[in-house]
Amino acid sequence: MVIVFALFELYTIDINLFFSTNDIQSQGTAIATALASAVGGSVLGKLMIIAVMLSTIATLETTLIQVSRSLFAMGRDNTLPRAFGKVDAKRRTPVIATAVVTVVSLGLFVASDFIGSVSTIMTDAINAIGLQIAVYYGLAALAVTVAYRKQLFASLSNALFIGLLPLLGAAFMAFTLIENLSGSSLAAEAKWIGIGALALGLIPMVWYAVKKVPYYDRKARLASEDDLDGQLAEVAEVAA
Repeated sequence: MVIVFALFELYTIDINLFFSTNDIQSQGTAIATALASAVGGSVLGKLMIIAVMLSTIATLETTLIQVSRSLFAMGRDNTLPRAFGKVDAKRRTPVIATAVVTVVSLGLFVASDFIGSVSTIMTDAINAIGLQIAVYYGLAALAVTVAYRKQLFASLSNALFIGLLPLLGAAFMAFTLIENLSGSSLAAEAKWIGIGALALGLIPMVWYAVKKVPYYDRKARLASEDDLDGQLAEVAEVAA
């Protein structure tokens, strides 16, 4: 993380050293190639184009894996249809979840050609994802404090890392979300996509919660986890 942060900082400093504000705005998403050309000439600029292409492919593959695994986990826990939790016998991968993500991604890619420019679509999508990140990071921070509330005042370390810091993080995420939704810095489309997608996610959550699947029963989940821990302990003893 330190290395990645340092690279981002170096990249930002170099851009501001080599280009004016107007140049940065005019280059748009091609600013990385422009920076490489300014530093090392046309050869380095062409290499940067290849690097961006490869990183884009890697990012797409990573996103495909991440989303398909999330769908697999939700299918396994029956918070989505169980079909998403099926694993290919030969490849040992969530084939249905991967296929669905692939089809949806291709559909959105084709539809984007009729909606508007790629730059506008990417900007709105990234901003929409930012809103969603603010929501689930905030909820995750609150979950830490709520789940371990009985241990909160066991020590100063617990009070800091289980109580104060997560609550500050949740408050910051809530402030970020409200500030972006109430302000005019984000396009209306990004706000609708971000919050709309979260609202759609409530539909299966409520549906399966009403059906009382074990995932939403805390006692059943804890019992299942204890049972799994017991099985792992037995396996460890046998292996020893």
